[in-house]
Amino acid sequence: MEKKMKTRHRFINPFLMWLLVSVGVFLSLKFVPSVDFFERTFLGSVVFLSTLCYWVYFFISSLIVHRKAALSVDAVDTLVTEGVYGLVRHPIYSADIFLSWGFLLIFPNSKVLACVLWLTFVLAYWMVLEENALEEKFGREYREYEKNVPMVIPNIKKMRK
Repeated sequence: MEKKMKTRHRFINPFLMWLLVSVGVFLSLKFVPSVDFFERTFLGSVVFLSTLCYWVYFFISSLIVHRKAALSVDAVDTLVTEGVYGLVRHPIYSADIFLSWGFLLIFPNSKVLACVLWLTFVLAYWMVLEENALEEKFGREYREYEKNVPMVIPNIKKMRK
């Protein structure tokens, strides 16, 4: 049973996920017609810089708190619930999603929108796969963690504490 579970979890890894993202981005840039939605604004630039800061903080903090975070579910041997993992269950994916939507404010184009939508879809799907694998691996402990910590968008009230 343990061997079967490890084999299945091996396919839930960042390399395969980013390969899917890259193929979708390539196809979007190649085939989606280019249409600008609105002009770039100062406010959009400020929001983009905010998402960039969010990305830096969440991405780097998640790797500091849990060095195996960027590896496959198989490599994760302990459930980390402190630091940024106490704010969101998937801080790296959260950071990537926020940054991509901020990027759209700098380049408000249909090609970029298609890329952002694809990235968001793939990461959302991948988070569900990982959630299932982590729940299988850590059981009740992970289900309790799920109840108390949001998946992607941090609880602002909790951040202030």
